[in-house]
Amino acid sequence: MFHTVLWNTRMMGPRMGMRFYGGYSWMMGLVCLTIFVALVLSIIAIVKVTKRSKRSSNAFSILDERYARGEISKEDYEQIKKDLK
Repeated sequence: MFHTVLWNTRMMGPRMGMRFYGGYSWMMGLVCLTIFVALVLSIIAIVKVTKRSKRSSNAFSILDERYARGEISKEDYEQIKKDLK
């Protein structure tokens, strides 16, 4: 009798996992893991896009400078600008 009362009233014992969230604690862990992975992938994507845009803007500024100095013709400038987009 004492054994049954002890195991059924406390959050310990063979049915410990069934007490929290009605037995779906593994689902809560999976949801948390999914959210964490999504956050990490979002941060990685943002960093990659930021680096790419910096490189792209750098290429356009170099192109503008070369055109301003007269190193390339207007046709070349427009073609390279079109290629970079």
